[in-house]
Amino acid sequence: SASPGQDSIKPNIIKLVSDEISQPLTHVINLIFQHNTVPDKLKFANITPIYKAGDPKQVQNYRPISVLPAFSKIVERLIHDRI
Repeated sequence: SASPGQDSIKPNIIKLVSDEISQPLTHVINLIFQHNTVPDKLKFANITPIYKAGDPKQVQNYRPISVLPAFSKIVERLIHDRI
């Protein structure tokens, strides 16, 4: 997703500054793996209801879209690759 999460950082910005942030980001990711815990700030998502079809007044006619912080997506991918 190209939408920014609660951190307001768009994924394309991370790509643009990847060389500058790679060392501190690697340090944080290594700490996550060492301590087996993810910082709380990476666990929050913006959830937006998206209308599917039918009566727009009925909640079951919506589906949720969760937008995570950009760094959360990176950590999630690394954890997935490690499993």
